[in-house]
Amino acid sequence: MRGKGTSYGAATIVNAMPSGFGGAIGVWLKTVAEVEITEDPAVEVVAADQEVDDLSLIVESFRAASGRFGISCGARITVRSEIPPARGMKSSSAASNAVVLATLDALGRECEAMEAVQMGVLASKKAGVTVTGAFDDACASLFGGVFLTDNTGMRVLRSWDAEELTALFLVPEERRYSGRVDAERLRSYARVSLIAFNEAIEGRVWQAMLINGLAMCRVLGFDAEPILEAVKEGAASAGLCGKGPAICAVTKPEYEGEIMDRWRSSGHPIIRTKIRGSSELGEKGRRGEEIDR
Repeated sequence: MRGKGTSYGAATIVNAMPSGFGGAIGVWLKTVAEVEITEDPAVEVVAADQEVDDLSLIVESFRAASGRFGISCGARITVRSEIPPARGMKSSSAASNAVVLATLDALGRECEAMEAVQMGVLASKKAGVTVTGAFDDACASLFGGVFLTDNTGMRVLRSWDAEELTALFLVPEERRYSGRVDAERLRSYARVSLIAFNEAIEGRVWQAMLINGLAMCRVLGFDAEPILEAVKEGAASAGLCGKGPAICAVTKPEYEGEIMDRWRSSGHPIIRTKIRGSSELGEKGRRGEEIDR
């Protein structure tokens, strides 16, 4: 029995780690998982196109989906992704969602899409790859659009479709893992984070993204200059992706060139893609493009 599942990356609007309340917006960077059920109880995982340090999330996601129906089995799982791992671009949420969906497909079982998200969130917590459960990231990853959530209670507070603007990611080579950040220091910024979240709840998501980005650069020790440069050159907003180090700028196409020209001096790769609207709009097949190093 074989199955396939697809999910996508996202950009941070508000980091949920300080307060438990967070927001994210989907982007067209794809992760695809293929699951083949085996009689051997072992789970074999292959990350086909990038180096992944810890594959436990993939195993836990498979176990969560198969265990939901009381099925004990093994699998061969292959994951392919356009999302650079451990940069804050929701690679873990996308992988977990994709594996859960592929497992359900392989087993011939169905569940509500939100239940599939919840399985992945619980698997992420069990694997230790997230501080809050990343429910906001997981929702934006699977459904697209904007999601504002209470991650602690796993509740969606607001969600809506999103305009298909350009999303530019500045992606340093450094990797940073959510499970290894200083959670206590992040919580000291809870009030600032809630100010940003309240902006987002009122619909001012680009203001929220900017406030969050500048604050998180401060607390996590990143240079905020690329965020300010992007806004100066016409971006609707820019901010730090999760716990970093990637930075995302959201912009109309006419400002792409100026922003990329500013960012090229860093020497880091730049990935250009689009904001992904809600899943009701259908699969559009947008692929992220690495355009510079």
